[in-house]
Amino acid sequence: MPDYFAGYEIVASTPNFLITCEDDNGARQRAQAVAAVCEYDLKRLNDLFSTNFQTGNTSEHTVWVVVQKASPAGSGGSNYGYETDQSSRIFMRGDFTPPPPPPPPPAGPVTPPATTPPNYASAVAEYPRFVFVAELAEILMDFTGYGWGRGNSMGEGLSIALATLLHPDGYYATSKGPRINSWLNGTGGPPRMDRVANTENSDTNQFSYGCAILFINYLVSQLGFTMKQVIRASGGNLGQTFARLTGKPEAAAYTEFNALLQKHLGNATNNNLRRDNIFPLYDPAFRHVSLNDSEPVTWDPSVDAAETFFNLKPGIMCPVASYGFWKHPQQQGLAVYAHATGTANASFRWTVGGQNTSVQPAMTNLTLAVPTEVRNPDGTVSTISATSNIQYQIVNTWNGSVLYLQSTSKTGNCQFDVQAFAREAAASDAEVSATETPGLDGVWWQADADTKKAYQKCNPFYAVVDKSIWGLSKTLGDLKNRPDPPSDPAILRVVKNVRELSQAVAQYAQAGNLSQAEVWQQIGAPGEIRSQFAPPDDADIRRAPVVQPHPKHEDD
Repeated sequence: MPDYFAGYEIVASTPNFLITCEDDNGARQRAQAVAAVCEYDLKRLNDLFSTNFQTGNTSEHTVWVVVQKASPAGSGGSNYGYETDQSSRIFMRGDFTPPPPPPPPPAGPVTPPATTPPNYASAVAEYPRFVFVAELAEILMDFTGYGWGRGNSMGEGLSIALATLLHPDGYYATSKGPRINSWLNGTGGPPRMDRVANTENSDTNQFSYGCAILFINYLVSQLGFTMKQVIRASGGNLGQTFARLTGKPEAAAYTEFNALLQKHLGNATNNNLRRDNIFPLYDPAFRHVSLNDSEPVTWDPSVDAAETFFNLKPGIMCPVASYGFWKHPQQQGLAVYAHATGTANASFRWTVGGQNTSVQPAMTNLTLAVPTEVRNPDGTVSTISATSNIQYQIVNTWNGSVLYLQSTSKTGNCQFDVQAFAREAAASDAEVSATETPGLDGVWWQADADTKKAYQKCNPFYAVVDKSIWGLSKTLGDLKNRPDPPSDPAILRVVKNVRELSQAVAQYAQAGNLSQAEVWQQIGAPGEIRSQFAPPDDADIRRAPVVQPHPKHEDD
């Protein structure tokens, strides 16, 4: 039977918190989620507020948390600030109910989604933690007396910024944020009204506290002050906080802040920014576009009925001879992810093989002026066609874009340049770009059993590659079991092992008349280049048996 306090079920009692709930399964689960992190969250907030809020030390009472049944309006929480004569109280009424799952995708090869679906199981637990931190931060505002008003737009902005910092999934994955677009677009007042110097005496108007959230992020991520410095520098309004931090006049706070926004967002009032923190923002000369390829996805694989033989030298230790290979036709696709740094809301365009593309709602055919080829195991190249037919689709996200590519046939391979260009959508300023050279492989060759043995026997670097793979695996396995984040020496060991493996692959490829890409493909295929058993460790001289010298005799 559970214990009760003031009519509420006690879920947990920690050094600084009494967590209770109403008799409701949802409330009980939210209370358990808060209980699991409450002490750690207090530790982090104590650091940010430069204080030591501790029961029996700086405070006579624990904080009493009451988790109630979810209210119909889905409100978050409330508190009465720091209460000196009794426990400070936090009331939590909000919950998060995940939407129904989407229908299953159609059968056949499907382009992966442009964004990763939210982890709703995590979000259900993270939302009450987000609310808890927001309310606890307001109690600490009262406790420290720095000047943050828990009941005004300035204090509400800080509480949400801190709760988002500690539990971002409880905010973004539950669609509770962002909350800056109302102020930027003028939903509730003139667009970008000066709420830096003019604090609103309300904590319920998203228009005013949305400005506070964005300005606090500006101080931290654009101007480079720590959140701890921002909290300690609080003045009567955000302009005074800016002046205390920068040494500039209070009047410069909104002027410089708005000028930066104007440069990147213009006069747009249709902003749909996906994060409360859009900083840092840079001029075009300092912006950057990064590209990353996904692992290729293959479908409709097949194997030719007849084996093909090639005359080749499998390694420097064997002569040229005939060796067998199986031809594997397949269709392949991959994604190229672009991300812009330094923009508030980037607009992207792409070129594929030098051709301009446009955003398409579905896969679109494209003929490239690059050959479709098959590189044979003996090093020769068979040209299938002077052009390559592929399909592409582009899906834009916030400050990012995804280019999906896939082959339309299984006749050969092609490689081509992909270039992503980005600029500020509202400002229409100069573009920055990045280039990647992906490829789509419609054919690959698999050595038969005798040929695999020949590669191992004739190529002296096979053992080096094999040992390097096992060495890297051992290092990564060891790293997994160590504390997070890893230490600098542990990271350097990984870097060292990766470098050793890369060098071994290059040597193995050269000695076996292979491309490095073909060797890496072998490493990634089960039963190919990696041996079944790890090689023995090198002998450790420190563990070698001690050999006693032969006693010396007079007649020696």
